[in-house]
Parts: sequence; C-alpha cells; structure tokens
Amino acid sequence: MIYRSALKTLSVAACALTLGAGSALAAGKTIDWAKVPEAKTVLFYPGQTSFEWIQTGTDHGGARSFTKKGDNCAGCHSEETADMGKKMVTGQKAETMVIPGKRASIPLSVKAAYDADTLYMRFAFPAGPHNAVPFADGGKMDPDNEIKLAMMIDGGKVDKAKQSGCWSSCHHDARDMPSAPKKDALGAAKGIDTSHGYVTKYLPESRTAISLKDDPRGGWDKVKPQAELDALLKDGTFLDLSRFKSGKGGVSEDGYILAERVLKENAGATYTGKKEGDQWVVTMSRKLKSGQPGDVAMEDGKTYTVGFAVHDDYVAGRFHHVSVDMRLGLGASGPDVEIKAAKQ
Repeated sequence: MIYRSALKTLSVAACALTLGAGSALAAGKTIDWAKVPEAKTVLFYPGQTSFEWIQTGTDHGGARSFTKKGDNCAGCHSEETADMGKKMVTGQKAETMVIPGKRASIPLSVKAAYDADTLYMRFAFPAGPHNAVPFADGGKMDPDNEIKLAMMIDGGKVDKAKQSGCWSSCHHDARDMPSAPKKDALGAAKGIDTSHGYVTKYLPESRTAISLKDDPRGGWDKVKPQAELDALLKDGTFLDLSRFKSGKGGVSEDGYILAERVLKENAGATYTGKKEGDQWVVTMSRKLKSGQPGDVAMEDGKTYTVGFAVHDDYVAGRFHHVSVDMRLGLGASGPDVEIKAAKQ
C-alpha cells in the first residue's frame, strides 16, 4: 500500500497551518519564506504495511501494478491517504497494536529553498492531543521527545524507492512488525547492531535474499559481507536520512539507511524547531554536497525522491505518520514535482 500524495488544495481551516509570511534565519542565512512556494501533503498512519506487504496481492490490491508495471500507487490512492490512515489506526486493516484515540493523519506543509551550497527546508504541522499508549510505561513510548520529524532523500540508486519512497526500508521483520525476531535470536545476524533489541530499517540491496510471502517475511539476518556493503555505500546505494528530535531543546541527527539505520547527532543536517501556538514549525539546512558517506550529493536543476515522517505524541518506532513518495526539484519543475525549491 504505497501512495504518492498529490498536491491538494487544503484550506487554511482544514490544515490549521501557515508557514509564516516573513523571513526566517536558517543556518546563518536569512531565507525569505514568503517568496517560496508551499507544498501540502497529508501524512498518514501506515500500520504494519511493510515492503513485503505492498508486493503481495493478498495484502495489497495494487501489488501487481507495482511489481509488474512499475507503477507508483498515486494513480489509485493519491486522494485517499487520510482514509487509509483511519483504517489502519483503528485496527480495521494491517494493525494489531492499536493506540486508542490516535489521529489517523496529519497535514504537513513544506517549503524548500537553496543557494549555491545549501538546501533549506521548512515544515509545519498541527500539534495533536495526547493519547496514552496502552503498551508503554506511563503511556509514552519516547517520553523525552514530544515529536520527531525525519526526512529521507533517494539519490536514484535504491530499487523501488522512486515508486515507494521510504517503504523500501520498512520490512516485515523490523521492530514491532509481524515477523520481528525474538530478542534471543538477534545474534544470528552479522554486520548489523542488534544490541538495542530489535531490527531497524534496512534496504533489500543489503541482503542476499528477501522473503516476500513465506513466513518469516523479510531478510533481517541475511546481511551481505561488509566489503559488498562498503561498495554499495560508496556507489550511492543508500537512503539519506536526517531527523529532528524535540527533546533537550532540539537535537539534530544525520545519517543513512543501508544494512541498518545509522544516525549520529550533529553530523551534517541542522534542524531547529519549536511549537508556535497550536502548530510545530521545524526548519532544516544541509549542504548540497557534503562529501560525507551516506549524504546524497544534490545538484541544481535535478529532482529527487523524498519522504517525510512525523512521530507525534511521544511515540517511537513504526507508530508514526508518513508521507508517500514525493519529488523535490532544485530549480526543476513539472507535473511530478510537488516540492519546488526556490533559489535564493
């Protein structure tokens, strides 16, 4: 179940959002956000819809179009993300761990700007009510962070990422998913860190095999040799990942996904964020070309597949809201470019 969100015209009342009419300081540079086009999308609760799930016809009606025709699911589902979120957040479909009262979707506004060296992003979304998680101590999975916002960038070498966005990294055997391995079995995999007690996101290219249908589904323990992983990273076969965490006054993390999720604090992308009234506003800056492993080198005139995720209300792991695959164009436009970065 992968869906690329269309740019729908959402009313201000429906979104409860504005990105601000004035200028804002980002990484030492003043960005005139009033002159930057605004993109709007709807993040939705995805439940347990994994990379394997979306390619299985008995689970997902669009599996054949996705696997055989190479279609993005936007053609069928671009107007349905909020409705899909309702089905999964309530347990009607693809969810066995329901959080009562959790909102099904979150409207997200995105602006992007760039100059000769740096990409700047601005995000805004409404704050939500607190709904206690019944299977977490104190009702909060991550009590230190009310929200987290993540951005993924595909440089064009990850199979099916252009079709599916972040779904290429979400697997049936990851944390809190149906085929997640028992903690005492985690030592069977070499080349990944499982000391935290679960399997993180990974790409199919990092495994020798992926089981789409046979239980257990996925391939968490079939990690390729380190030399092959190093070659993939050097070649650009990874998803660039960065994240903002609201705790401790705001924490920036940067890294990538290949054999596992790798994130380090203050490693490249710089985020700031705060709650302004009834909405969260988060800004980000990152070098177009950092030269660091796991960072996509971005260029003027090109388009990149991106995806966004928000963990709201102190949740963690897969209990987030996500976008479908979107296109970010740096000086590039066209019917498929939802986010048009303005050069400043």
